[in-house]
Amino acid sequence: MEAEIPAKERLLRAGEYLFAREGIDRTRLSDINRIAEVRNDSAIHYYFGSREGLLEAIIVSHFVDVNSRMAELVDRLCTGREPSPQALRDAIAAQAIPLGEKLRDERGRDFMQILAEVYDRRGGITEGQYASASTEARNLVRQCLTGMTDALREERMRLMANFIVSALAARARACDDEAELPLDHDAFVANLIEMTTAAVAARPPSSVSPLPNHALDVE
Repeated sequence: MEAEIPAKERLLRAGEYLFAREGIDRTRLSDINRIAEVRNDSAIHYYFGSREGLLEAIIVSHFVDVNSRMAELVDRLCTGREPSPQALRDAIAAQAIPLGEKLRDERGRDFMQILAEVYDRRGGITEGQYASASTEARNLVRQCLTGMTDALREERMRLMANFIVSALAARARACDDEAELPLDHDAFVANLIEMTTAAVAARPPSSVSPLPNHALDVE
């Protein structure tokens, strides 16, 4: 006979499921209890303290293996590297691959959609907050981004994280919708890494205007 799944774990899974599909703030706690088959209306507060506590527990639980995998890749691809175009690509790969591996199962896909909402509506997460291994990779990215102001460099760092998470979340939704995908998993992640590398390393703008210089010319 299989052991019964503890109530805390059932609540965690139900939270993942509904946060991914309904949105973090739009999900009703009563619905989490119902799906988790927990009768105590205060169970979430008992185990997690609040909705935010449940969200935190979900993020932490998934970043355990993400950080472990990232540490392995950072050691292999980033440690001791001098700045170069290839080092930039490898530093981005060390961050993207572990998150991309979350797409291989339903719970991981739910997590990526939750993480995208955290970045999109809640300002993201603090660097190294859940994945300490990312700090070395991100610092190598910074070292590779020469010839730009500190403000521009940090904006590209922010957009890099947002782009990776958003792209993986979109892929997660497509997988769950059983949409026909043009690339298999490995090709998708490889393409994401190359696109991110090209975007981060793009030439700094020569003007504060979003329009190209020739479009500003008036005859």
